[in-house]
Amino acid sequence: MRWFLGPLILSLIVTGFFWKLLTKQYTWVDQPDMAYQVMPWLQFQAVSWHRGEVPLWDPHEWGGQPLVGQLQPGAAYPLNWPLFLLPLKDGHLQQMALNLYFVFAHVLAALFCFWLCRDLGLSGVASIAGGLAFALGGFAGNVGWLQILNGVVWIPLVAVFCLRSIRGRRPTASAALAGTFLGISFLSGHHQIPILAALMASGFWLYKIARNRMRAWKPVAAFCAFTILAGALQILPAYEYGSRAIRFVGLPYGIYWNQSVPYTIHAEASLPPLDVLGLVLGHFSAYDAFMGLTAVTVALIGFCARFDSCEVRLLGASVLGGLLFAFGAFSVFHGAAYSAIPIVEKASFPEMALAIAQFGIAVLMAYGVDAIRSAARLGRWWIPVLTFAGALPWPVLAIAKTFRAETGREYERLAIFGLAALSLAAILQGWKSQRLRGGAAAILITGLALFELGTVTGDNYRHRDHPGGFLAELSKNQDAIDFLRSQPDFERLELDVKFVPANLGDWNGIDAMQAYLGGLTSNVAQIESLPVSESRIPEQLFSLTHYLGPKPVRDDQSEVFRSSSGLVVYRNEGAFPRAWAVHEIAAVSKDYLMHGLEAADLRHQAFVTGSAPVLERCGGADQVRILERGAARFVVEARMACKGIVIVSDTFFPGWKASVDSRRAPILEIDGALRGVAVDSGVHRVEMRYRPVSVYLGGVMTFAGFAAAAAIGCAGLRRGKRQPRLSSKAYHEKFA
Repeated sequence: MRWFLGPLILSLIVTGFFWKLLTKQYTWVDQPDMAYQVMPWLQFQAVSWHRGEVPLWDPHEWGGQPLVGQLQPGAAYPLNWPLFLLPLKDGHLQQMALNLYFVFAHVLAALFCFWLCRDLGLSGVASIAGGLAFALGGFAGNVGWLQILNGVVWIPLVAVFCLRSIRGRRPTASAALAGTFLGISFLSGHHQIPILAALMASGFWLYKIARNRMRAWKPVAAFCAFTILAGALQILPAYEYGSRAIRFVGLPYGIYWNQSVPYTIHAEASLPPLDVLGLVLGHFSAYDAFMGLTAVTVALIGFCARFDSCEVRLLGASVLGGLLFAFGAFSVFHGAAYSAIPIVEKASFPEMALAIAQFGIAVLMAYGVDAIRSAARLGRWWIPVLTFAGALPWPVLAIAKTFRAETGREYERLAIFGLAALSLAAILQGWKSQRLRGGAAAILITGLALFELGTVTGDNYRHRDHPGGFLAELSKNQDAIDFLRSQPDFERLELDVKFVPANLGDWNGIDAMQAYLGGLTSNVAQIESLPVSESRIPEQLFSLTHYLGPKPVRDDQSEVFRSSSGLVVYRNEGAFPRAWAVHEIAAVSKDYLMHGLEAADLRHQAFVTGSAPVLERCGGADQVRILERGAARFVVEARMACKGIVIVSDTFFPGWKASVDSRRAPILEIDGALRGVAVDSGVHRVEMRYRPVSVYLGGVMTFAGFAAAAAIGCAGLRRGKRQPRLSSKAYHEKFA
């Protein structure tokens, strides 16, 4: 059972490191994107799972939007599903459940990096040090977006099997497994980290191609195929959604799928070269750069001591490549990649490439720890330089505090830097003078690295006794939400996003129009782009029965409730019902559509951009009554005087299927954004269900990819049992 001891120790250390989150006093989610956007997404999915529904369609945002296709909700990530099934408290996700899930993600990151280090022939102590540095430091330790963290977790496993393939260990099978884990990273809920991991893997494959030439193409093909298979559950819906949506990237307007993210956006999210000092100085960089002086120094020792290993050289190249990419607009290499590689323009946050560089530093640190354990030759200048660096801050700090009071934490970060440098110098001197054994020195180095990381990671967690915060926005207008729930005529809420930045619809389970998303279907966007004060089309078509804001935006709005937050609920008198019927329809071009909407009586007329069905006009009144309404299901009873179109004020999108009296019927895109079905005279049951082929096909492909990868992995395990494990020394002698 000795093989289990290292992972157990590592898991306990990581769990203890996040002690703040285990006390129920602190939260890690109190930041804008997590509180306003991600938490409501998670809440909606949890409620759906508890109702026995798989959340594929979100009815609470922008007239309804595909959930899986948006990527960021993480709906396709299997490890999220147990979180959604945990017991709710007062109908909401429990904070402790979120904290434990956050810790679990970091434990996984540490274990996967530990696996990589052990697979590279490194000792258990060194592998623990590498796992801790990766999971607790830098980007992985401090990133606040759960969907991005879940993508970072899988980087080590992509590297495990890429490096196995390069070494010639079942090259095609290993490449397939590397692609599988990259595909899982795509399932996590954000494209940025998987793209960066794919670029890192591409560098590995270029090395393999240069070394093995034609023999390398088969592993590369297997890698690409399994990446697509494993990630298909997210990739296919994301493509379907992206090609029909606009994406918000920080500009005043959205961009379409076939438009590149402007380089100005990449430039704004570039890492200034000076911020590289943030790798060793806590709170120096605005980005999640801090790894600590100990980790960086020991990584340099490992790189120098094991430079003859191809894996070490590749990891060093990953560090350099990650930094050059993170520099973004400060690096001509990033600009060249932006121009030449289509996928790069989608990765609009270059600074996130720090995750790749820091991953390389963490594994190289493990090499450095083993170099010290194995009494590798240490250059004469390490200890003097560390001693000088550690001694220098103290007189500087003494003089600075005399003339200037500390305004932030600039003095503390210099003091911690000095302590770390002196402590590391003392450990290395004790090891070099043989007063410390290599194993003891390795343990002390790991403890010193933990001390450094603990001064930064978790420092921004909010205590429950601190008033305010971003999470408070979710309950700020609760009395207004309760009032709306009690109103029999309430259908969908219109919001002033300047005063209500959080996604109240998903959080409270009510239908709202405006929401904080990364993208929006283009058909809804064209309707919503009409001026609120001048056009009533959004109010009418999307059944915006009520408005929440500080003051009315249209003349016909009447106040019905005043919230304790200071905002007011107004009733929109001109809103259409949630479902209605028309008997006049016209086919128009896309260019004329908006003009036609402005001029028409939309309560009785409709427009389509394709061929229009032939309807009947009659004097009788129609009755459209809602029978059932769920997240991905809408059922109405239509009593039609003659043939007409039943319109539902929800977003038209591929994947919705309709039936009239259990017979399949086509869905029309009405008025450029809504769903409609032609219905004959008489009483009929009209049912709409969301059954997206992209999700179902993607699910089949992902399952097939997982099954094939599991078969490959089992075959490898059987083969591995027949081969003795190499010692660390024998490993490096064989693969150097």
